[in-house]
Amino acid sequence: MAQISAFRGTGLDAISLFLNQQGMNPSAVRPLTLPVVGNAASAHTWAAQVSRRTGYQAPLSAQGSRKLDNVLLHRVWGPLLFLAVVVAVFEVVFAIGQPLSDGFGNLLTYMGDLARPLLPAGWIQSLLLDGVWKGVCSVLVFLPQILLLFLFIGILEDSGYLARAALIADRVMRSIGLNGKAFIPLLSAYACAVPAIMATRTIENKRDRLATILVTPFMTCSARLPVYLLLIAAFVPSTYYLHGLIGLQAMVMLGLYVAGFVAAFTTARLLKSSILKSSDTPFILELPQYRMPTLRSLSLRVIDRARIFLQNAGKIIVGVTIALWVLAQLPLQHLAGGAYSAPNLATSLIGRLGHFIEPAIAPLGFNWKIGIGLLSSVLAREVMVSTMGTLYGADPSTQALSLQAALHHDLTLGGALALMIFFAFAMQCTSTIAVVRRETNGWKWPIIQFVYMLALAYGAAFAVNHIAMAFL
Repeated sequence: MAQISAFRGTGLDAISLFLNQQGMNPSAVRPLTLPVVGNAASAHTWAAQVSRRTGYQAPLSAQGSRKLDNVLLHRVWGPLLFLAVVVAVFEVVFAIGQPLSDGFGNLLTYMGDLARPLLPAGWIQSLLLDGVWKGVCSVLVFLPQILLLFLFIGILEDSGYLARAALIADRVMRSIGLNGKAFIPLLSAYACAVPAIMATRTIENKRDRLATILVTPFMTCSARLPVYLLLIAAFVPSTYYLHGLIGLQAMVMLGLYVAGFVAAFTTARLLKSSILKSSDTPFILELPQYRMPTLRSLSLRVIDRARIFLQNAGKIIVGVTIALWVLAQLPLQHLAGGAYSAPNLATSLIGRLGHFIEPAIAPLGFNWKIGIGLLSSVLAREVMVSTMGTLYGADPSTQALSLQAALHHDLTLGGALALMIFFAFAMQCTSTIAVVRRETNGWKWPIIQFVYMLALAYGAAFAVNHIAMAFL
């Protein structure tokens, strides 16, 4: 029999990792004995087998980590390298992800064409294919690009690099008065603002925590990505600079992320210098050693993001597209012989609602269809894309066009840029509003937050549209 404490090096690390995965504390199981057949060599053979089964990857040595940190945490080179990494990620998302999305979109269209002859012509076919299928597919088509982005985020996180980014960002956060611990919630908000706001519970100072909650929705979450990807692909040319190293589409995407970042930090600065002023607290963060990400952990991360994305498509998006299709078919028009038909889209119930709100959004370069999209996106931002797919699918004049081509009928370049900026700043998420109400114990701060972000989004979109009209 051999004690666990007798093992050293990689074998012991593997056993400890294995026990942790089983919910056991390695330090509490010293009396545990393990069967060993033969001599110590057999014990080491068994430990190596455990190591292989757990997929253990030894981290970089402490000396190697220090050498990398001297470069990656440098006051000058550190931020520049981080910016280079972010640009490279966006370049890959468009260079590789766009063809994948185009191919996936063609596959979804082909599947819809195959199903059309199998369904009876009339209301059922229109509802399922022109309503639900087009609405859902208009969002699903961006799944490859979204998952590719989260794959690279997973690589950066599992390798230990994002923890270094927290230290780089802490220098900026301290300058605006935010606690360094706010970086983790703000970083996780790039996936979803709901768990990010819940993660602010780790911030002890109540004023710092409230300030972080109020600015977290400015960070670009995954729900904004379908809107950004759709508009960028439709209106921004695929132009490259510096001998093909930097693409215009990737730079526009990066600019939208930066816009949300700047809005969050400017708002935090205003809050921390006025109503939420508090004393500074130190930021202590343990830096993990650099590791090579495992294929298993990255696969699980991507699968989890795909599951969340598809759940949203299967719940809110389907419900909204059905409601929009029904409103687009009413009121029914009576025909000769007792038959009924759907009205023209502009005179339907959804069209009347859109025309009612159109005067308020016309200065932003939006028409009534975009207005309906803005209303529906309050439930969830990605619903904007499915709403456009359903509305244009129900309009005979744009039914045969792709969604990107159909948008050119209703948006100028200035209007498209204004719409991107609007989504960068507006709080279009009912779930986020609900979690802010719960975390702040009332409706006061959620209402202030919603109104402030909506006013900022409207003003910024107004300015962008009119500047674009003057110069483009």
